[in-house]
Amino acid sequence: MGRAVNSQIKTTGPGSPGPKQEENIMRKFSAILPAIAMLSCVVFASGSLAAPNEKLPEAIKASGVLVLGTTSSIGLPWTGIKEGTSDVYVGVEPDLAAEIAKRLGLKLEVNNLGFDSLIPSLEANRINFIMSDMLDTPVRQKKVDFVDHIMGGSAMMQKTGSDKKIASLDDVCGLKASALRGSMESLSIAKQSEKCVAEGKPAIEAQLFPDTGAQITALTSNRTDVAMSDLIYVGMLAKKQSEKFTMVGEPFNFGPCGIAVPKASPLGPLIVETLDSMIADGTYAEIMERNGFVPQSYVTKAVLNGGADK
Repeated sequence: MGRAVNSQIKTTGPGSPGPKQEENIMRKFSAILPAIAMLSCVVFASGSLAAPNEKLPEAIKASGVLVLGTTSSIGLPWTGIKEGTSDVYVGVEPDLAAEIAKRLGLKLEVNNLGFDSLIPSLEANRINFIMSDMLDTPVRQKKVDFVDHIMGGSAMMQKTGSDKKIASLDDVCGLKASALRGSMESLSIAKQSEKCVAEGKPAIEAQLFPDTGAQITALTSNRTDVAMSDLIYVGMLAKKQSEKFTMVGEPFNFGPCGIAVPKASPLGPLIVETLDSMIADGTYAEIMERNGFVPQSYVTKAVLNGGADK
């Protein structure tokens, strides 16, 4: 997505408009600038901003904008799009990101991307940071740094009343199991399937989806036996729609979710400092509670790359 629109139109050469025409063109162009900007990106600013933090990377400081990469299809309470809109982001990740940007003296721009394209987009400098229910793992730390900000994990969900009884991951052998592409759950399915085969049991039929909506549709239409997804999301859905969904088995992949930033970027320590200030003054707890997170999922201190030790 473009982040700026050049407001200068060169009109030199044969057939160029005269001064009057040029003035009219500029007036019309200025009138459509807001619409172009809305198509290019979604930028949020809350009240008047302080000057950008001096510790910020120069490119970010100069732009005055912090570009967030997230995946709205993961859904609430993490990230979603407000009902009736196409570009109003709600959930714990946008809320925390907006407060972080504000405290750094920056506007927040949100780029809605597929989960499996988030880290490549960060590496390509198309976004500045990621907040999208992303577990901090040693494998991911090879590519990015994490500021751990929420404790999370994975869980399994079935249709209520399913005849496939699942008490643990071992019971998934031979079944159809779904996850989002590029997620920790997709890796768990692959690892568990190898374990099944090594024990002489049938492999798991993995079904990988681009978004949670497609995954849930497959579950409700009996095209998959069990859906593996975010622990907090599964718990919330099973509680609100118990007649449709039931959480089964024990949680797995439990550990810290992190805010991903480029490797060795000064943005990492700066976000640690900013998040710690939000924890200290109660803003972090207020945002977490407002979005339905239980106290067990809160962190008491921001940690840089803590996942490898979990």
